Amino acid sequence: MHYSAFHLRKLSSAVALASVFGSPTIAFAQQTDATSDVELEAMQVVGTAMDTMGYIEAERQPDVGKLDVPLNEQPFSMSVVDEQFMQDTGSKTIQDALLYTPGVYAGNFGFDTRIDGASVRGISAGRYLDGLRQLYGSYNSVRTNPYALESLEVLKGPSSMLYGQADLGGIINGLSKLPEEERSGEVWAQYGSHNRKQLAVDVTGAADEDGELLYRLVALKRDSDTQVDHVEDDGYVVSPSLTWRPSNDTEITLLVNRQENKGQVSAQFLPQAGTLEPGSQGFIGSERFVGEPGWDRYDREKTETTVFFDHQINHDWAFSATARYTDSSTETREHWVTIPSQPDANGEVPRTIFTADAATQIFNVDARLEGEFALGNTQHSLIAGIDRQDAHWEQDNYYYGYGEGGTIDVYNPEYGNLQLDSLNPTDRPDNEIEQVGIYLADHIEVGPVVVSAGLRHDWAENRELAVNGADTVSDEEATTGRLGLMYRFDNGISPYISYSEAFSMNLGTDGTASQSTLKPTTGEQEEAGIKYLSPDKSLAISAAYFDITQENRVNDGSTPGGVEQTGAVIDGWELQFNKRWQDFETQLGYTHMNANDASSGERLPYVAEKQASWWNKLYLGNNWRFGAGVRYIGDNVGSGGAPKVPSETLVDAMIGYTVGQWDLSLDAKNLTDEEFISWCRYEGGDCGYGERRNVTANVRYQF
Repeated sequence: MHYSAFHLRKLSSAVALASVFGSPTIAFAQQTDATSDVELEAMQVVGTAMDTMGYIEAERQPDVGKLDVPLNEQPFSMSVVDEQFMQDTGSKTIQDALLYTPGVYAGNFGFDTRIDGASVRGISAGRYLDGLRQLYGSYNSVRTNPYALESLEVLKGPSSMLYGQADLGGIINGLSKLPEEERSGEVWAQYGSHNRKQLAVDVTGAADEDGELLYRLVALKRDSDTQVDHVEDDGYVVSPSLTWRPSNDTEITLLVNRQENKGQVSAQFLPQAGTLEPGSQGFIGSERFVGEPGWDRYDREKTETTVFFDHQINHDWAFSATARYTDSSTETREHWVTIPSQPDANGEVPRTIFTADAATQIFNVDARLEGEFALGNTQHSLIAGIDRQDAHWEQDNYYYGYGEGGTIDVYNPEYGNLQLDSLNPTDRPDNEIEQVGIYLADHIEVGPVVVSAGLRHDWAENRELAVNGADTVSDEEATTGRLGLMYRFDNGISPYISYSEAFSMNLGTDGTASQSTLKPTTGEQEEAGIKYLSPDKSLAISAAYFDITQENRVNDGSTPGGVEQTGAVIDGWELQFNKRWQDFETQLGYTHMNANDASSGERLPYVAEKQASWWNKLYLGNNWRFGAGVRYIGDNVGSGGAPKVPSETLVDAMIGYTVGQWDLSLDAKNLTDEEFISWCRYEGGDCGYGERRNVTANVRYQF
């Protein structure tokens, strides 16, 4: 559901529920009474406000919720980060783009060239692109480049009713840049810290006079070192797309995304003694590389092909479908400090050596019938859909040599101690997921009252394909739902309550003698909140209290000889405040929660229970703009409740100047260059550093 000119014509989210009731649909636009005329005028005002209110996204209709209903009228928590905010804050990754989003702990595993680390409300969040799940397994794909996205959306809390088996924390969904009818484009050159050099282009427009064919090309090439010695982060993305409009009611878009990244893994798994606390010779710097230059590598590539089909059946009903095939592969050669270990008197630590070649093939599709109608004195936005996930990922050339990678002095490393004689790579079991789900949702308005309800049933089968012997199969059916209630006062205040459920399948067995198949992780959330949008659209406030109960969470390594499944209880509240005064805009976010293991009562690991952020942007005259932000990251703990990683406060900044078609800017993350620990695995284990200062200069020519 991408908002091209076609989608501005079509009405939203729909389902065949009307036929179940046996009642005719009645379109608002076909009504001729005075009330209908007022509604149409209000919609026009909203459209204008969205174009001028900067970061305020309250009236956006987020794709991640699947219903074409404004965010501020849905009784569920969602946040949107648009392209402008990503540009203003100098976001180089999706992880960067989420740093100022309440309820999201982005960068929870520090500086990382592998993944975009982020948890939502204390739990890992599912990664989606254009409404389809994107990541399966690990170390087997390329992280999405944010330059190929027009926005990021976060649906907070359990969301299986919309997506089937999904992480309980929520959904992080990226929206791809797609063709637009108006011709526009930019060329962007960037240079920055760690000898970062990047060149990008984004052009779009109509390929013919009638606007029947639209095109877009997004491309980026990067050559960069990183804060870790001998670790590079080079790569490119080429993303062409073409939209065909065979009629006024039909639109078909083909999007191809080709990415390739080359470099090394930045995570070195450095010992606690020497990072969080002094080691035998003091502290180990965040630049330390414990691998072997020229041998360690983490090279990855992927090709994604996505088709979007939209057809307006009549004035009230539309059919939409999105399908994507992804083929990705990675090659990993890596050393890290053996866990656990501490530097001896000479600073020496043993290394673990790791190799793996991974490949993944994914085919996902989501098809839905959408519409709007009136039934008596109720207005309905409905959606009925069916989706399917098929994913297969494999790993061969696998070798894990615990402590077999030789030793290295972590304070003064000398490279060349490469231990390859013992390598004997093997094949690992393949993994497969197949899931089919049907879902039905209805957003009902009765005057100022909103009732939003949905129900879904899934058939899911996860398989671990053994190299030798019998496969491990987990075959489950699940029914999940959600229900929300909101009251919209005339003054813009809208309190709400909601309930939602989720389940997520787990591959493999518990590792005990019985080899029992792991149970699905399930959970539910109760939420109460309030949303406010001022009449002039210059102030938006959202606040929510949430209570999540999780069951059968996989706790790896907690049980000797096996894998324990425990529960978790998480409760807390979050706040987002956006205000604009003419040429000044501010965004404030705060999160406060308690996230504990249900059995032991200990804090969940790698979760900052308290976070605060404040970003500001000021325009001076017609040319200058300034941005500044501060982020507070509360303390977190390792597995078992220790050690405690202290809190940190970081400062970001931006300055920009526009003249004619040229835009010049300078942005900085962690302006004061704090060297801080982001996480530790457990007491006496390994730890990882957060991102150090990163400054980039940008030149954009826009046309």
